[in-house]
Amino acid sequence: MRKLAPSVQRFASSEFVRHGLLVFVASMAINVFGYGFHFAISRRVGVEQYGVLSALNSLLMVSVVLSQIAATIVVKYAAEFRATDDRAHLAALVRMLVRYGAIAAGVIVAIGIAVARPLAGYLHIGDVAAVAVTTVIIAISLTTPSLRAVFQGIEDFRAWALSTILEALVKLIAGVALVYLGYGVLGAFVGWAIGSFIALLYTAIVLVRRFRRVPDAVLFVDSRRLVKTMAGISVATVLLTMISNVDVLLVKHFVDARTAGLYGALALAGRILMFLVGFVPIVILPKASRRALEGLSSVGFLAQAMGVSAILSGAGLLGYYFFPKFVVTSLAGAAFAAAAPHVFSYGIAMVLLAGVNIVVAYKIGIHRFNFIIPLGLCGIGEIVGISLHHRTLDDVIYVLIVGNAIALVTSGFRLTANVRARDIAAVNAVA
Repeated sequence: MRKLAPSVQRFASSEFVRHGLLVFVASMAINVFGYGFHFAISRRVGVEQYGVLSALNSLLMVSVVLSQIAATIVVKYAAEFRATDDRAHLAALVRMLVRYGAIAAGVIVAIGIAVARPLAGYLHIGDVAAVAVTTVIIAISLTTPSLRAVFQGIEDFRAWALSTILEALVKLIAGVALVYLGYGVLGAFVGWAIGSFIALLYTAIVLVRRFRRVPDAVLFVDSRRLVKTMAGISVATVLLTMISNVDVLLVKHFVDARTAGLYGALALAGRILMFLVGFVPIVILPKASRRALEGLSSVGFLAQAMGVSAILSGAGLLGYYFFPKFVVTSLAGAAFAAAAPHVFSYGIAMVLLAGVNIVVAYKIGIHRFNFIIPLGLCGIGEIVGISLHHRTLDDVIYVLIVGNAIALVTSGFRLTANVRARDIAAVNAVA
């Protein structure tokens, strides 16, 4: 025990643990607010309308893939600018994000309103207005994650936490209030839109004020490396988003309304396990990027990340195994008890997916994109598998477990590789 004490002490006082704990607390607060949102609304709107909410939620998650791509790129470059103490380029990055984010949001609103009716028809949703408001949330969220990513990249996790908590808290208060005032699913998404807009204002104001005295600079980066980074992150984000959300959309399309509602509650229960360790990729990406640019190994951070993830998700799985009915009914109400037999197996699928997210974030940080092809094949395999085998929910979940397990194993190829010397030189040349 005495030999282990120094190691435990170093781990407890490490940078990863300090930042990880802050992001973990913020993430747990966000999860609690998200749980409260679904807890209150599912009991008010019923099983079939909750199926509508779940489908629109998954649509939003799939549609914001562009903002997730941009955010990941911003994290990587902000971390590298921080590593070279390049505040001028950080300031230029913030101003560019504010300017072009506003333009892109306007375009997204116009397109979203135009396609709201046919999209509602495909998903068998009668409330076209709810679909239209969902597209407004997408537009607002296009800018917010990219700006928030600057906090993540410079490892200001306190400001990052405040921004994310603010959005979730206002979403909970406004969304639930509107639903209980009688506005149904539409009210839930109007409340969500209010929360997203307020978080955007806070994030933009803090960043603009922080860099307002920094002189303008030409935002120059190595074009060849930028193209590779954008392509790799874009494909990775699309694939991860697809794997994470497409099952709910496919189930909504293929099965009856009641079964889709049960699956929505099941997905909510299972994904809590993934959200439980969702803070790990947030912390590991900028740290891997920074240490790689400093010529240091980040394998130790990865080992800590996987260990923390295994402990937390393993503890959660035990609860899901022994108390599945309590889990799903606590989340969505007694009407969703029929989903209980599937809670543990869906949880396994989400734990595997959480591992994939950690590995992908780490490899993006060290500028290795050799996980793209195997991850893509797994994603296609899951879509085909669910399309062909959806007779029961067990069939769908089995496809997810197999696909996510293969994705985790194959994406972990060459984990210990470091950033190439030419990538370090490219970033240093900018500074």
